[in-house]
Amino acid sequence: MNDFHAVSTHTLEELAIFFEVSWLEAEVDLFDESLTVSLHNNLHYLINKHQVTQQIWLASPFTGAHHFYLKNGKWLCTRTNISLEELLCQERDTYAT
Repeated sequence: MNDFHAVSTHTLEELAIFFEVSWLEAEVDLFDESLTVSLHNNLHYLINKHQVTQQIWLASPFTGAHHFYLKNGKWLCTRTNISLEELLCQERDTYAT
């Protein structure tokens, strides 16, 4: 459990920086085990740790809900195997202003 906590906390911190740098209009709030990102037009990301399943859960205003598990140092989607980083970069490239 400690490894999950440490790795997922570090990931949320990195994601906060990603949004601050990549989405200039974003308001980023990292609190406890959740990251909330407010974009223009009242759009929101919610990213949090799910301790029971040891996953990171993402609610995207563009592509909906995703669950990610850690494998070989990468967070992979349980449905598509796309990495968390790749998904967010695709969304940034498509939707960021």
